[in-house]
Amino acid sequence: MTPILAGILLVLMCRASTAHFTVTLPIATVPRDFADNSIVKYSVNVDNDQGEYAGGTFTVPTNGVYSLSVSMMSGLYLTAHCVIYRNNDRLVWLYTGSSYDMASQTINVRLTANDLITVRMESGTSLFSAYNTFSAIRILD
Repeated sequence: MTPILAGILLVLMCRASTAHFTVTLPIATVPRDFADNSIVKYSVNVDNDQGEYAGGTFTVPTNGVYSLSVSMMSGLYLTAHCVIYRNNDRLVWLYTGSSYDMASQTINVRLTANDLITVRMESGTSLFSAYNTFSAIRILD
């Protein structure tokens, strides 16, 4: 494929990918505690112009294949488990060891309009600062 055609294809793919957001936890100097099985509510909008992410939940606006990505950092002396959920079904797990370890997961998954995507703290008690992010983008119809 010539570079020109590859560029046109990329533009067309990006144009179709209207649903997107990136959110983080706020910058902090101490870890933030979470109860087990609680929804992580990312409060800093890096890019959420269309408001698909609100109150800890990404409400899928249209059917399609989405790329979901989560990164996490645990607090000092603690392990942590986070899970990406679709409605009440676990999609993938993230795990960190103790003392500011990091983990990340990126998955591509077919979603249906009005699916609810959340990140939940499965066990462990804290996440540290803006190193915790959640992003999604629709990549295919």
